Amino acid sequence: MTEPAHGAHWANVLNLRDEVRRTDGSVGELQMSLAKAVYQTVPVPYAKCGYYTDITQPTPLLVGFLGRVARRLWVAGVEAKACFHLDQGMGGGKSHALVGIWHMINDTGLFLATELGLAVAAEATAGGHELDLSAVAPIILIGDSMSPGKTDPRFGPATDLFGRFLWLLFHSHPDRMSRWQHYVSLGANKATLQAAFAEIDRPVLVVIDELMDYVMMLNDQDAIGGLPGEQAFLNALADAVDDQPHVALIVVMIRSDKDQAGYPVAAEEIREYIATRLRRNGETVTVTEPADFAQIIRRRLFANDIEDAAARRIGTAYVIAADETWSKEVYSKLGSARTLTSLPDRTAETYPFHPDLFELIAKEWSVVQAFQQVRSTVDIFARTVLHWAIEHEAGRWAPDLIGPGDIPLHTNALEALLSSGVLAGSARAIQGFRAVANTDIVRSGGGGGTAFIMDSALAVNGVSAGQPAPAVRMATACFAYSLVPRAQAARGATKPELIAAIAGQDVQYATAEEVFNALTASPVQGGLGALERARPATGKGPERFYLSIKQTLNMYHANATAMVSNDLALDRVWKRAQRLASKGAFSGPHFAEGSVGSDTSAAGCFSGFDGQENRLVVLDPRRWSLLNGRDADTRVDLNMAFGVTPGLSATYAASMVVAMVNTQRRTRARDRARDLLAWETVVAQLDPVADEYPEACARRDEARTKLDTDVKWAYQHYAYLLRTSDGLTVQYKTMPDGRSALLGQEVWNELVAVGRAVAAGALAPEYVSQLIGRGAFGRDLTPIELFALPYSDPTWPLVATVDDLRQALFHLATGAEWMLTDSDGNEIRPASPSQIQPASMQQLLRPRPVLSPQLSSTSLIPVSGRGGGSSQGVSKLTGGYAGANPVPSSQAETEATTYEVTKVRMPLSSLTNDAKREAVWGLIRELASLVDPARATVDLQMLGLEITVTARTRDTSSLLSKAKLLPGVTFSIEEEDL
Repeated sequence: MTEPAHGAHWANVLNLRDEVRRTDGSVGELQMSLAKAVYQTVPVPYAKCGYYTDITQPTPLLVGFLGRVARRLWVAGVEAKACFHLDQGMGGGKSHALVGIWHMINDTGLFLATELGLAVAAEATAGGHELDLSAVAPIILIGDSMSPGKTDPRFGPATDLFGRFLWLLFHSHPDRMSRWQHYVSLGANKATLQAAFAEIDRPVLVVIDELMDYVMMLNDQDAIGGLPGEQAFLNALADAVDDQPHVALIVVMIRSDKDQAGYPVAAEEIREYIATRLRRNGETVTVTEPADFAQIIRRRLFANDIEDAAARRIGTAYVIAADETWSKEVYSKLGSARTLTSLPDRTAETYPFHPDLFELIAKEWSVVQAFQQVRSTVDIFARTVLHWAIEHEAGRWAPDLIGPGDIPLHTNALEALLSSGVLAGSARAIQGFRAVANTDIVRSGGGGGTAFIMDSALAVNGVSAGQPAPAVRMATACFAYSLVPRAQAARGATKPELIAAIAGQDVQYATAEEVFNALTASPVQGGLGALERARPATGKGPERFYLSIKQTLNMYHANATAMVSNDLALDRVWKRAQRLASKGAFSGPHFAEGSVGSDTSAAGCFSGFDGQENRLVVLDPRRWSLLNGRDADTRVDLNMAFGVTPGLSATYAASMVVAMVNTQRRTRARDRARDLLAWETVVAQLDPVADEYPEACARRDEARTKLDTDVKWAYQHYAYLLRTSDGLTVQYKTMPDGRSALLGQEVWNELVAVGRAVAAGALAPEYVSQLIGRGAFGRDLTPIELFALPYSDPTWPLVATVDDLRQALFHLATGAEWMLTDSDGNEIRPASPSQIQPASMQQLLRPRPVLSPQLSSTSLIPVSGRGGGSSQGVSKLTGGYAGANPVPSSQAETEATTYEVTKVRMPLSSLTNDAKREAVWGLIRELASLVDPARATVDLQMLGLEITVTARTRDTSSLLSKAKLLPGVTFSIEEEDL
C-alpha cells in the first residue's frame, strides 16, 4: 500500500506485541491476579518481573504509590503513611499495582534496575536516602481465596485472619509453630501485634487483597459468628502498623457503589468501620487516572516507543487538509478542548489513536462505575488496532488515526465493548446495542447492516470520501457516542462530531455531509432505524443524534419498514393513483395494468382502450415511467400503443392521452408508500389502549396524506399522438409544478395550452372548415366520418364534447360556403344543432356550389325530404346537379366518353384481425362512395356484386333487407359450424 503523504503509516511505525497477535487481540490476561503472581497457581507471564516492568507504564500515580510504600518500608525517620487503602472499581489498576509491589520486594534488584523501578527508587529516596527492600517480610492475604473458619495448607492450622497473619509473619522462624501458638494465645489486639513485629525485627509488608470478598463470606450463616473477631483484628492491625516503623499495610476494599454485586448491610458496616481506621492512619490511594489511559494502553500494545515526530506529522496533516469549511462547520464547533490548532499536540499524546477517542473513553465512559477502565480499554483497543494492522498489511485501507468510528463492530471488538461494563452490566442494554450494531451498522462477520449497505449505494452514486466505508465509520462513531449519557446529561453526538469521525486528508466537507445526510434520513429513505434526535431542554444548543435501544415508535416503524419490499410499496402507489385519478374532460379514466413479474405483452396491456372518445389512460408505475435514462421500454411500448410502430391496431389513437410517472419522482412516492405501510403495521401491532397508539395513528394518517401528495406529484408526464412532417410521432410533455397528470381536467387544460385540444364551447366553425377544406379529402364527408375525425386523425385537435362539433357543423351547414345534403342530393337545412345526425352515413357535407349568373334563386324548387314528409327549408338544385360547378353542354358534347371494366375479387378470408377488417372497410367504403347518387361527377354505368359473409346469426339481417329491395338479387343462408 502506498504510504500517506504525511509519512509512514502507523502500522509500519509501531510493532504490536506478540501476545496481541497470538491471542487475536485479547492480550492474554488483562486482569492481573496477585494470587497467581505470588502463589504461582497458574503460569502467567506477568509473574516474571522483566515482563511486568516491560508492559507497565510508569505513570505518576503508580510511581508515587510504589515509592511511598518503599519509603515506609525502609527509610527511617521520614514521615510516611503506614496504611494504604485502594478502593477503585474493577479495571482501575489495583491488582496491577499490587503485582508491582510484589516484584519490588520479591525481586528487588531486577525491579529497581528497570525504567519503572528507577522512577520508584527516585520517589522513595528523595532527599538523599538509601533504599534496600531485600529484607522485607511479605504477608499476602487474598480475600477471595480464603474461607473463614477453614484451614488452608498455605496457612498451617490458622482459620481466621489473625492466625493466618501470624503464620506468614513467622514464615522463616525456626520454631514457627510455637511462636504462632504463643501469639495466638495472647489474642488479636494491638499489643500482641506490636510484640510480634518487634520480635521479627525486619520490614514487614502486609497486603490484604479483596477484603470485601472475605467479609461477604463471613456473612454466611455458618461463618457469621467470626465477624466480630475479624473486625477487631483489622482494627488492631491498622493501629499497630501505624505505630511500628518499617511496616506498611495495603488493603484493597472496593466501595459497594463500585462493585456490581453491592454489599449487604453487615458487610457495608464493616467496610465503613475499617475504611475509617485506614483513613485515620494512612491514605486512600488511586493508582490510575484517565489522563494515563493513552500511555498505559500504548505501552501495553506496542513493543517499541512512540515517535513524537510521527504523531505530530499526522496531526499537522489533518490541520493542513482542513479548509475553511471544515474549520468553520466542524472544528470550531467541537469545543475549546478540541480545536484544530491543538490537534498535533493532542495527537502526540494518543497516537496512533485519535484524541477524540480517548476524550470519549477517559472523560465519559470512565465515569460509569461498572466500566473496567484500563482493563476494558486495553481489550477494546487491542482488538481494534490488530484489526486495522491486519487490514494495512493486506494492502487494504486503514485509518491514519484510529478514532471513535473505527472500532470494528463486525469483529470480537463489539463483544469486548459490550462486556466492558460501559453499559453497567445491563443485560437488556447489552442485548439492545448488540442488535442495533448488527441491524443499523454492520452485521457480525460483515456483509450486512444499514450503514454497510449504504456505503455500497454511495459508491455506486459516485460519493467518495477517500475511504471504503464512510457510512459505517460515521455510524460506528454515533454508536460509541450513544452508549452513555454525556456532559450535562446530553445524548449522542452533534453533527460536527459525526462528520469529524471520517475526517482525513482527502475528504471534502460536502462529501462528508452527504454521508451524514444519508445516515440521518428517515428509515424509509434508507437512514438508520434506531436513530433518534434530541435538543437541549432549554432549546439552546446543537441538535444531537443517538442510537436508541428503547422500543420507540421509530424502532417499531423501522422494523416494520424492513419488512416492506419495494414491489409492495409500488403496489400501494398504483392503488392510490387509481383512486386519485379523475377524468375531467376525458372519459374514464382508464388504467393500463403492468404488474411486476407479469408476462403480459404491451399489446395485451393496451388492448381494449380504443374507442371514439377522448381517453385518459393512466399507466401502472410498476412497469412504465419516463426520464432518468431508464425509459426506453416505456417509449417502445407507447409507440406501439399509439400505432406508430406495428403491434396493435388502434383506429382512434389520436384521441388517447397517456399519463405516467417520472422515474425519479416515482422513487419518492414508493418510499412514502413504504412509510405508510410500515405505520399501518405499527398501528396493527399496538394495543389501542397503549400510550403510543394515538401518535402512531396520527403518523399513519400523516403518511397517508403525504403519499397522496407524492403520488400526484410523481405523475408528472403525459403523452399524445401527433402527425408531423416526419409522420406519426408520440409527443411527451411535462406538467407544470403544482399540477398532476392524474387529474384529467388539468391535463386537458395543458392540451388546450399547447394547441392539441379545444376548450369546451370554443370550437370555431371556421377552424373546422379549414381542417376539412375544399378537396382536402378528395371527396365529400358524411357526418359519421366528420364526427370520427377528432378521434382518429392526429391533425385534428381533441374536441371537448360531441355537442361542440355538432354546433360547428350546424353553422357550416347553414352558412354560405358549405351545405348538407341527403343521398338524393337534396340540401338539408337543419333548424338547430340538435338536428345534426352524428351517425348518419347517407348525408354529406359538401362545398356549396358557386352559381352561374343566369341561375337565380327562382331556379330552386321545393322537394320532399327523407322519410316521405315535406321539410321546411329543404331544396334541390335544378338539373339534379350538386357539388362542383356545372360543365357547359357544348364542352360535354365535344369530348368523347370512354369506359373501362374494373373487377376486384377478394378471396373468402377471415376478418378477425383488426387490421384486415379495417382494410376491408376501406374497400367497401370506397365502393359506397362510387355508388353514392350524390356524386354526379362519377359516371357509373353497371355494377355486379357477389357477397359472402360469415357472421353471427341474424347480424346480417339488415343487409338482407336491403338486398330484397333490388330486383334480380338472390340470396341464401346456410348454417356454419366454426
